Amino acid sequence: MLRNSVRKFSYDAIIVGGGHNGLTAAAYLAKAGKKVCVLERRHVIGGAAVTEEIIPGYRFSRASYLLSLLRPLVIQELDLKKFGLRYHIRNPSSFTPIRSSSDSLLLGLNMSENQKEIAKFSKRDAENFPKYEHFISTIVKAFEPLMDNEPLDFERSLNKRLAQLYLLYNTVKPLGIANIADFYELMTAPISKVMNKWFDSDVLKATLGTDGVIGLAASPYDAGTGSPSPRRLLRKNKSNQTHQPGPRYCKPYAPRTFLSISKDSFSGFSTSNVY
Repeated sequence: MLRNSVRKFSYDAIIVGGGHNGLTAAAYLAKAGKKVCVLERRHVIGGAAVTEEIIPGYRFSRASYLLSLLRPLVIQELDLKKFGLRYHIRNPSSFTPIRSSSDSLLLGLNMSENQKEIAKFSKRDAENFPKYEHFISTIVKAFEPLMDNEPLDFERSLNKRLAQLYLLYNTVKPLGIANIADFYELMTAPISKVMNKWFDSDVLKATLGTDGVIGLAASPYDAGTGSPSPRRLLRKNKSNQTHQPGPRYCKPYAPRTFLSISKDSFSGFSTSNVY
């Protein structure tokens, strides 16, 4: 029946999967004047970013726990706040209980409070923590602007790449020569090595080292797991924003969702339920 419903229309693009990436691509295509069809097997669109009532009276994001990599440019260009996007500041940002103990580590947005918490386990770690945050912040500030740029196309001639290379150079220049060795280590070393270099206490290393392996089938002792560490500060730079859903765009009882987006209907996704 889905096939018959789609066959009635003509589309410039059909996207299989109504997750956040599919919806973003569909919205940009629709803004460009294309007629787009998004197919989603679930009764609700949003994929990993969907918010549902798992426990009666409580709504949870099923998979996506932060807005760390949702670019401000996307929020602005798709006017997401107009359609109901709201932020909740995540503070405290982490709570690490210690097994068989009443001790715990609580970290948030206040650096002095963080240092007091860390000092319970190591005064040296409390002193090093702001230095570590500053180091990661330097890398984030140098590379975050590149996330919105077109990747280098090495198949193009050098002359055509010069403008991009010049922009890249100016973007990463603030990183400085002095930080190159530490940056290389961060990008290639295991997160365990990075943590051991900066800190002594296991509870702090475990808390911060989580970012090296979250979402990966990897051990903290695997090479390259240090590189996600800047993502944690990228999240912090965005105030540890979590999301609260805006309007729902499909009926909760529909077994499948058929989403048709055109430039005219972009101001509010038009949806149909397919049985």
